[in-house]
Amino acid sequence: MIMFDDEQFEAFVFDLDSTLLDTHRYPLVASDWLLRKSNIVSDERKTAFLKNLVMRYFKAIQDVADGGPFRTPFDIVKSAMGDSLRDIDSNADLSLVEEATQRFKALHIELSEPYPGVVEMLSDLHSRGVKMGVLSNSFEGNATRLLEKLNLQQYFKAVVDCGTVKAYKPMSLIFERVIEDLGVSPSKILYIGDEYYADMVGAKRVHLKTVWINSRNQSIQDMIAKYGPDTAPDYVTRSITEFANLL
Repeated sequence: MIMFDDEQFEAFVFDLDSTLLDTHRYPLVASDWLLRKSNIVSDERKTAFLKNLVMRYFKAIQDVADGGPFRTPFDIVKSAMGDSLRDIDSNADLSLVEEATQRFKALHIELSEPYPGVVEMLSDLHSRGVKMGVLSNSFEGNATRLLEKLNLQQYFKAVVDCGTVKAYKPMSLIFERVIEDLGVSPSKILYIGDEYYADMVGAKRVHLKTVWINSRNQSIQDMIAKYGPDTAPDYVTRSITEFANLL
């Protein structure tokens, strides 16, 4: 059981999408719009598009993390959408892909909601004097807009997205920026995220204690074998709600 200890942690840093917020709907809605406009009706082709979209998105993030030139989230999503249409033998109408990417970005704010227990958890941690931060790989500026829309911004001392430092998780630079903004020693920070590569690998590179929200029921043994024993999370839960109930 995770028990919060004022002397152990002075700050919590959270990933945003799929950790604090349920963000699963907006990529599906934006993609469905593009597929309908592109006259893609086959379930098989739709499934292939979504699979390739996710693969291409994460591959582009990894390319930047591996030392490639920085690309904005908008550019990455736009390219992934166009290329994923071509993957299923559909001519990509560039104007439709542009509009779909704009919808993708707008729907991220419109359709995202806190998971059960998140608001209460943040309020409780704030009342205890815990400093809190957010790290996001998503569209530049959307983390701040989402927190403001959901009236959660007052809980966070630091909000850092990829545009702030032109880097993506798991790159150390983005983690170092939130540590600097919080003004807390890494040894006193607990990091919470759901993506093993972006969150656990990145946080461990800067020596943070970690909580892996394993909402996809992935094998921790497989993740450790792939990324190394030094990336092993300190705690594992199945959801942010479960994590909140343990504090």
